[in-house]
Amino acid sequence: MLGTVPCPRGDINSEEQIRRLVTNKIDTVIFDLDGTLVDSQPAALGATIEALSRFGVQVTAAELREVFGGGARSLLNHFLQRDLGPDRATEVLEDAIQVRASLQLDLINEVVLLPRVKELLASLKAGDYKLAMATMSSGAVANSVLVHHGIKSYFGSVLTIDDVSQIKPDPEILVKTVARLGGQINRSMYVGDSSHDLEAAVTLGMPFLLVDSGLYVRGEAREKLRSAAKQNGFSIVKSDEILDIGGIAQRQS
Repeated sequence: MLGTVPCPRGDINSEEQIRRLVTNKIDTVIFDLDGTLVDSQPAALGATIEALSRFGVQVTAAELREVFGGGARSLLNHFLQRDLGPDRATEVLEDAIQVRASLQLDLINEVVLLPRVKELLASLKAGDYKLAMATMSSGAVANSVLVHHGIKSYFGSVLTIDDVSQIKPDPEILVKTVARLGGQINRSMYVGDSSHDLEAAVTLGMPFLLVDSGLYVRGEAREKLRSAAKQNGFSIVKSDEILDIGGIAQRQS
């Protein structure tokens, strides 16, 4: 929850944000996937609803969005326990995870790349920035999406929920990503769309940029997320302004 975000750094304007980022000399940009670079709702939400229904659990897309972002295991377990109880949930959880993953892979064609993402990645790559992916999607799903859209080659590292023992907002995946690239925390920037992403970066002391896509985070939760980003001094871009990320990063070289 956003209430766990560490103490805010205070409001600063965009020029001050850029000056701070320049001082940090960011050379690595780490991206979340779902809701940040792609709209995966038809696949992710649809696969989750169908998988849970096969175990007698009925959920809505709105219910899923309230707890989305911590990976399939956490998401499925939440609703399995709610409707089936802890013992039965434990019995069927692994099967439910496999069913959902299979359904998602079948729906890869429905995952849409957000506007100008390829242009953004190409620009950053041309500027000699190290690029990485840190997502709570499974390795099979994340890599399939990246290959399907022809963007996997831009990333020097792709870490998924399969590579960590702790889910976001624990920053383990960011720590491992920076280590894999031989980088530094304060010279890396995490780009994400959720409170889990923001909290992971804040906990680690890593610069963060919020993509305010509104795909998975909506309503009051979206307003709280924007507020938390502003209070911590982080830049915010809308999904149709995603190319601005390149402009901010380029000012840091």
